[in-house]
Amino acid sequence: MRGIQGLALLGLLSCAAAGATDGGRDTTAARTTPGGTAAHVTPPAPPADTTPAPVVRVAIFKNGYGFVFRRVDVRGGATVRVDGAPRAVLGTLWAYPVDGDVAVRGFRATEGKGTEDRDCAALPDLLRSSVGKRVRLARTTEHGTQSHSGTLDRVVGEDLFLLRTECPEGADPACAAGGLLAFAAGQFDSVVFLDDPPAECSAEVDRTQLVIDVGGSGSGTLEYTALEQGLKWVPEYRVERLSGDKVRITLQGALVNDVVDLVDAEVDLVVGVPHYMMSGTLSPLVLEGALQDVVASSYAPRPGAWTNREWNSNVMQTQMVMPYDQGSYGGAGEVEADLGGVDAAEADELNLYRVEHVTLAKGERSLVRVFSVEVPVEDIYKWDVTGMEAEALATLQQASSGDPTAIERVSQQRVWHHLRMQNRSDQAWTTGPAVYFDDDKVVAQDRITYTPAGSTVDVRLTMATDILVQWDDTEDRRDRASKQIDGVWWDLVTAHGELSVRSHLDHAVELVVVRRMIGAISSPSDSGRVHAEPGGGAGGWSPYLAWSGSRAWDYGYLYYDWGTTRANSPSWCEWKLTLRPNAEKKLTYAFRYYTR
Repeated sequence: MRGIQGLALLGLLSCAAAGATDGGRDTTAARTTPGGTAAHVTPPAPPADTTPAPVVRVAIFKNGYGFVFRRVDVRGGATVRVDGAPRAVLGTLWAYPVDGDVAVRGFRATEGKGTEDRDCAALPDLLRSSVGKRVRLARTTEHGTQSHSGTLDRVVGEDLFLLRTECPEGADPACAAGGLLAFAAGQFDSVVFLDDPPAECSAEVDRTQLVIDVGGSGSGTLEYTALEQGLKWVPEYRVERLSGDKVRITLQGALVNDVVDLVDAEVDLVVGVPHYMMSGTLSPLVLEGALQDVVASSYAPRPGAWTNREWNSNVMQTQMVMPYDQGSYGGAGEVEADLGGVDAAEADELNLYRVEHVTLAKGERSLVRVFSVEVPVEDIYKWDVTGMEAEALATLQQASSGDPTAIERVSQQRVWHHLRMQNRSDQAWTTGPAVYFDDDKVVAQDRITYTPAGSTVDVRLTMATDILVQWDDTEDRRDRASKQIDGVWWDLVTAHGELSVRSHLDHAVELVVVRRMIGAISSPSDSGRVHAEPGGGAGGWSPYLAWSGSRAWDYGYLYYDWGTTRANSPSWCEWKLTLRPNAEKKLTYAFRYYTR
């Protein structure tokens, strides 16, 4: 695995070498046909006047976006046409030479023709192959049944269809015969083919072409890349208990590909997502993007954008339908940074796993083996105490009435058996679900959170029913109107607490007790370690709660009145001790917090 510094991912990935991983990696895509044989992707032949530009590498993020790298052989002084233009995020479509004395002088998009062979079982492919045939579209809305009949006029890009409308006898006077209706296949309840659909889905369709003006002399190779939506990977872990104090951790990636055919390509599975400001906006070179914006604007206009009337007066359509597969503002949708637990303010590098020789057609899914490694493990028992005792009693009452949320919160505050695993490898572990096997039996499933090399991670297994706990908080003093913030007076509460743990096991166990709250913990017994985060004050904002992704109620936020972090900061105390067989241990501490 390689580290990639900063946010300059685009340029660095274009020249990054393959990263090393452990010897347990399987670099073939685990995808088979129903017959059990390995599947192969045969991409459609490009039009005769275009030059092939196969995908050589993709860098896939976990949020549905990925960089796609394509290469094309060129000759200096010539003009090259490439079939299909990537649906690139604004500012991410770039071309550059990688071999030979060549250069990129011009880079533009134009409309061309292409032939596609698709599966006739899919409605979009039937529509795509039925240009020139009559269809009827219908759907039910809150105003009744809406129906449109006409002739399929053309296909725009991958997902948009244009219907040349007809007006049946007695139709609404507003119906405009010959108008063009833009729609996507999934927007109607039914599609009736008034003419017989084709038996084979192979048709000439309008396709965008990239035109590259090449400078220099002689032959060479250009590479162009773009950030596109529709690529995603989901990490999945298998944890197996081995003899002794070791486990084997195996990571596989579930790949989602809705962008382009991959044939023997290199795939970089990226841990971490940098900020891409324009992720919701398509590049102007995506010609069908303008039409999509028009369709979207009629359904949900963006704040500050043109009104529907201004849009409609400037386009060829006379009827509109709702947008398809878009974010709430009609673009590719905003990217939410998913750093797998890494603080965004501190993450100065991205990591990636390299998987080679991946073959995966557009629209397919695959599992690929990433790595397998043996690491040390320790069995620990953990009690995580959060909030205040009064809140816990209220939650117990809610749980007794059958509230599922309260039942889950109560179960979380019991003692649980965990595995504490040490990452002794040279690569970070990304966040993902983990299923635990012991003696070939499935025991539990939890989640491995982001774990840098050299650190540890705890995976929860089962509730320790033979270890009983008791929790008591006692208020010692209340100083009225002790602190003023923005004209509001706060009371200062000083209190102390006691945590009791009783073991009914016949063997000693390692116990970790964590006490969390929004307030200040002090004077812990038994060498407890107190941790505090900055925050609170007039700003009313806690950096820890904002950056960590922790749920506010993990610190008892629901017990306090709204806005309590204006006067308090989160803190927690951790004790580590050995709990002897059939023994009881009591832990004490003091704490204080402001309330209204």
